[in-house]
Amino acid sequence: MFDFIRILEQPSLVLTGKKREWELLRGVKDIRKGCEVVADIEKEQGLEKELEKRKILDIEDEGEEGNNKKNMTPQHCSEVIEDFKNAFENEKYCDVIIIAGEDPDIKELRANSFVLRVRCSYFERAFSNDWEEKDDDGNYVFKKPNIASEVFQLILRQPFIFFLLADELGLNKLIEHIQIYLIDNEYLRKDPVSTLQVTYQHEPFEDLKNYCLDIISEEPRILFSSEKFPSLEKPIITMILQRDDLNMEEIDIWDSFIRWLFVHYLKISKDDSSWSSEDLSNVKLALKEFIPLIRFYDISREDFYLKVYPYKDLLPQDLLSDILRYHMVPNSTPMLNFKSTRIRKVDSVLVKFNVFKLFMKWIEKKDNNYNGKIAPFQFILLLRGTRDGFDASKFHQLCDNKGATISFARIQNSKQIIGGYNPLHWQQNSTYASTNDSFLFNIPNTDNLDSAKISRCSNHNNAVYYNSGHGPTFGNGHDLYTQGKTWYTSNGNSYPNNINLSGNYTIDEYEVFKVVKKGNKS
Repeated sequence: MFDFIRILEQPSLVLTGKKREWELLRGVKDIRKGCEVVADIEKEQGLEKELEKRKILDIEDEGEEGNNKKNMTPQHCSEVIEDFKNAFENEKYCDVIIIAGEDPDIKELRANSFVLRVRCSYFERAFSNDWEEKDDDGNYVFKKPNIASEVFQLILRQPFIFFLLADELGLNKLIEHIQIYLIDNEYLRKDPVSTLQVTYQHEPFEDLKNYCLDIISEEPRILFSSEKFPSLEKPIITMILQRDDLNMEEIDIWDSFIRWLFVHYLKISKDDSSWSSEDLSNVKLALKEFIPLIRFYDISREDFYLKVYPYKDLLPQDLLSDILRYHMVPNSTPMLNFKSTRIRKVDSVLVKFNVFKLFMKWIEKKDNNYNGKIAPFQFILLLRGTRDGFDASKFHQLCDNKGATISFARIQNSKQIIGGYNPLHWQQNSTYASTNDSFLFNIPNTDNLDSAKISRCSNHNNAVYYNSGHGPTFGNGHDLYTQGKTWYTSNGNSYPNNINLSGNYTIDEYEVFKVVKKGNKS
C-alpha cells in the first residue's frame, strides 16, 4: 500500500517526467501490481532506503495513524490533485480514443486506460489483450454513440478520479483530506450537480455528497435548470425531494419533478392522450414512491387546480380528496400524515435572499462581497406587521428574549428599506444596552444593492434602547425608534449619520427576524 501512496505523493516522478515508468504502468491491469512496478523501478534506481522510509505511510495501518496525519495533510493533497490533473490532461499520456455521441454531437476524447481500468470493471474487460480495435499507434479505439460525450468528460476531467482510486484501496485518510481540500477551495460550487453524480454512490464521500446537497438546496435552480437534470439518476432525485430545506416553491418542484419523471425515467410524452394502458400503469407505479416527498398542501389552490389536478388519475384517491377538502373547507387542516412544510431560506415579503446575504456580510463585518460556501446564518421570521400588527406590545410579545434580531421596514410607496441589527435580546426595562456589533442601514432601492449604506455604532454604551412603548429602538436620542407605522430617525447620536436618514417615515410593512448562527443550538 505504501508504494501507491508514494505515487500519490510524488506523481510527477511517474506521470510527468519518467516516460519509461509510465510505459510500464500503461500495461498494468491491477493497481496493486502497478505499485509493485513502481517499487521495482525505484530499486533499480537505488532507492531501496527511501522506499523503506515510505513504509510509515501505510494508511491502512491504524497503529501509524499519528504519522499519517503528519504526512498526509490537506496542503499535500492539493499538490497531489494538481499533479494528477495535469498528468491526466496531458494527451501524451493517453492511450485511449473515445468517440462519443451521435451526429451532429460526436466528440473525440482522449483518456488513459490505466485510470479507466481502476475506475470501472467494464473498462478492465474492455481493455483486455484481445481488444480488436486499435489504431496504427496502438491506441484503444472506443466507440459509444449511445452515450453523450459529457458523460465521458465527467469521468475523465473531474478530480474525483482520485477519490475513486483512493476508495478502491481503502485510503480513508486520503479521502478525508481531499474532501477537505475541495470544500475549502470552493471547487464544488462550479458544478455541484456533476459532483453529486460522481459521489452519491460512494459511502466514503458522504461529506462531499452532503455539501453538494446543501449547495443545491440553497440554490435549487442550479440543478433544476441544468441540462443534466432530465438525465439524473433516480437516487439523486429522491435525495433532493427529501430535503426539508429545498429553497424553491413547491409547485415549481412539482413541475420539475413531472418533467423528469416523464422525459427521463419513463421516456414518454406528458400528453396523457397518447398513453397506452401500460404507460398509465407504469406512471402510477413510478409516481407512488415519490408522492410522500411532495408537500402538496403547500401548493396554492390555484396552482393545484391548474398544474396538479390535471394528473388526478395518477394520484391516490384519498390524497386527492383530502387536498380538495383542505382547499375548499375554511380553517381545515390536512388529515393525512405528509411531510411538513419545507424550511425556506428566508420567509420575507420585503426582500430577496440577496439582501440577506448583504446582512450576513455586515454581521460578519466583512469588507468584500459575501461569497460564503453555505450561508452561515439562519433567519427565522418572528414578526410581520401586516400579519401580526404594528404596535409595540405585539413586537415585545413576539421578539423579546429571542437573541439577535434584524428589523427592517419598507417606506410607503417605495422600494426603500431601513432598519437595524441588534445582537442582544430585546427587553422592556427602559434602559440602554451596550454592544459594539449593532448597526443601522438604509437601502434606498432593494433592486440596486450598490446603493445600500450601513452605520455602525460609535457609542457602544447606548447602542440599543429598551422600552415597552417602542418597537425596535437604537441609539441615544434616538437614532432610530419605531411607534406603530411611523419610524423616527435623528442625526447621529450613537450612529454616524452616513446613511442619509433624517426625519420621520411612514411605513407600509415591517419584519423582524431572529438571526441564528448555524451550528448553535439556540
